[in-house]
Amino acid sequence: MKPVCVLGNGQLGRMLRQAGEPLGIAVFPVGLDAEPASVPFQQSVITAEIERWPETALTRELARHNGFVNRDIFPRLADRLTQKQLLDQLRLATAPWEPLTGAAQWPEVFVSFGSLAIVKRRVGGYDGRGQWRLHPGDEAALPQDCYGTCRGSPLTAKCRWWAPVPLTALRSFTR
Repeated sequence: MKPVCVLGNGQLGRMLRQAGEPLGIAVFPVGLDAEPASVPFQQSVITAEIERWPETALTRELARHNGFVNRDIFPRLADRLTQKQLLDQLRLATAPWEPLTGAAQWPEVFVSFGSLAIVKRRVGGYDGRGQWRLHPGDEAALPQDCYGTCRGSPLTAKCRWWAPVPLTALRSFTR
C-alpha cells in the first residue's frame, strides 16, 4: 500500500494518520512550512485537509506531483458555490440552496426556506467561523461581502431530520 501525504497537519490529518495505522497505511500529515526534502511524497498518494494554502517550496512541489489525487478538482470543491453547482450538475442530492446575490432576496428566501436560512462564506469557515444562521429580522448581521455574483455565498435551508441518518443514506434522502 502506498503511503499517504496529507497537506495540513491539523486535526483531520492526525485523524487520518490514526485511521490508517490499523490498516497498515502510513499517513503523513505535513505542515505547510515543511521542507520538501523532509516529506516522503515521491512514492505517495497526496491529498489535503485544508482548502487554501500559501505558495511555498513544498506546496509548489506537491501541486505538480502526479500522486496528488484530487489536484484538478480541489479548487472547485474548496469553493462552496462551485461545489454546490457541481453537486447539482451531477444530480446528487444536497440541501436546498441558492446563491445569495443581494439583500432584496431575503423575503423570498424565508418564503422558500422557512424561518431559518444558513449562509456560509464561499471559502473557509469549516471551523464554524464564516457561517451565519439567520432568522427574519437578522439579515443586517450578515457582512456585505457575502452578497454578489462574484463573491455570492451559498445560502442553504436547514435540513430537518426526524431521526439520525447514516451518511451513506443521505444522498438518496434529502431531495
